Amino acid sequence: MPTPSNYIEYNLPQDAYIAFDALTLKDFINKRLTDEGTFSDQIYEGSNLASIVEIIAYSYHVLMFYLNTTASESTFSQASLYENMNKIVNLVGYKPTGRQTSICSINATANAELGTGSYLLRRFSFFNVNDVQYTTLRDYAFSKTTAETESIVTLNNNVVLYQGLLQQYPVYTASGEEYETLPIVVKNTVDLTTEKFISSGSISVFVKEAASQKYYEYKESANLYLNEGADRVCDIRLNENGNYEVKFGNNIFGKQLQEGDEVVVYYIMSSNIAGIISSGAIAGKRINTYNTLLFNQIYNDIKDINAPTIISSVNNQYLSFTNLNNSTLIGDSESVDNIRKNTPQFVSSNLRLVTSRDYKSFLQKNLNKIVQSIYIASNDEFLNEYIDYFYRISVDPYKVNRILLNQVNFADSCDFNNVNVFCVPSYQPLYDDQIPEYVPTAFNNLIVDLTRDSKIIGAEVVPRDPVYIAFKLGISNRKDLTNTIANDCKLVITRDRNNNVLPETIKGRVLQVIMNFFNPINNELGQPIGINKLISDIISVVGVKSIKTVNTIENITYEGISFIAWNPLFPEEDTSIINQDTNFSFFKYPFLMYPQSLSNFIEVIDE
Repeated sequence: MPTPSNYIEYNLPQDAYIAFDALTLKDFINKRLTDEGTFSDQIYEGSNLASIVEIIAYSYHVLMFYLNTTASESTFSQASLYENMNKIVNLVGYKPTGRQTSICSINATANAELGTGSYLLRRFSFFNVNDVQYTTLRDYAFSKTTAETESIVTLNNNVVLYQGLLQQYPVYTASGEEYETLPIVVKNTVDLTTEKFISSGSISVFVKEAASQKYYEYKESANLYLNEGADRVCDIRLNENGNYEVKFGNNIFGKQLQEGDEVVVYYIMSSNIAGIISSGAIAGKRINTYNTLLFNQIYNDIKDINAPTIISSVNNQYLSFTNLNNSTLIGDSESVDNIRKNTPQFVSSNLRLVTSRDYKSFLQKNLNKIVQSIYIASNDEFLNEYIDYFYRISVDPYKVNRILLNQVNFADSCDFNNVNVFCVPSYQPLYDDQIPEYVPTAFNNLIVDLTRDSKIIGAEVVPRDPVYIAFKLGISNRKDLTNTIANDCKLVITRDRNNNVLPETIKGRVLQVIMNFFNPINNELGQPIGINKLISDIISVVGVKSIKTVNTIENITYEGISFIAWNPLFPEEDTSIINQDTNFSFFKYPFLMYPQSLSNFIEVIDE
């Protein structure tokens, strides 16, 4: 009787099973049968034995697919499919963020025809801008205090418009189960740029309770288990299928739906990148009131009895609007890697914002594509570094408009318990002399609103503006540095004599390296300015032998790349030469002052 060692060898790597697909296994079985010489029908396609071999091979293939999927996708550290990662993090209460629509702030003016008094811009009011809509998601109260034309500061500082068409999901009648869940089955794409999607954070839920026949708004809860049984709240979550789910409580954790309750859900359906608008696009447009029989009934039930006069089609003609800034870009949904990165921080924070890391992680998750960089500064950092910076350059910080504006708008009278949030908004440098914008006040108020329910009671969130530092090529020995030195400076690239790359090609590649170095997506507040890395990247360009920065007026040459950097608001007080690796303070953010004309200051010469 033959022993297994006579005809089977198991000299295989431990993970060799991964390589066995159906065809490989079929060939392996046929080879073993042929080598033994006992069977021969397996070599004839269509024979009974060949059919049995195929069944075994393909069954094994399916089992291996299942094994590979379940083995790697069942653990948090190894899951690579969104569906599986979404299910895993649901166990710890983490809610992945979906795609976020473009948003913008407004500037409102009331003319003399609008009488003095209190008014209300009702939720879901909207602008129609070139066949796309921008909609409000909550009520905004304001007052007109004079009989003259007046800028409505309250609206300017608070209104956030969300791009998209407001849509109503079909009315759902509850069955009265515990933790009753309503799936919002609307197609949501994760990565396409042309199809519409429900914007994250735009879902509003109203319930007509059968007992009272009255509508109530059910607010979104961070976690149902943090609420009491009488709280009218719901849990809104993006599930593994890309659809949103609205889950209600059980009268212990959140109010439970009763049989016959009617649930009405509204959401913003974004037009995707087609809805992005430039500054001034809203100018001349009237704001419209969302009017349907159902919503009017809902609003009559939920509004304050003493609500002020509502802006409607009758009096909206007395208000004029514009948007001073471009709308934001479309925010991507959280990828598997993003979820893997953010979930541990979510778990450790226990839904509370305590440390600077908690704040940064929370805001990056919720302000995707709205802000480019975030830094959370303590009071010590704020006073000892940020405020001290202005004193060191002989500027009274409390006479600087942006500092004073943020202090008045957000800081309280007890000014030692602040969480200082420095933000750089998302932007793309397009023009020369284009200084990055500051975060609009309405967006800063959005930051305050987002953190209000999660921050500790003794902390006050105060948005602050960064200090932008402009960069141009420059070198000088002058003691009285000015940014005009850059007009006489250039980067000279020596081409390797043994290389035939065209000078214009070299120039273009070096230009791209410098542009990438200053690309906003590659920069953060307070990051080191890696001049040595930049030089290395330039020298690595094919055909480059060496580089030097030349001042043609002072006849000065610096072997390497050198920049003149300055604060555009105070160029006379803060200008310096940077040609070595430099650590920026946490509030400083670099940008290139001449992205359009930089090529005019780059020259390629032969060795």
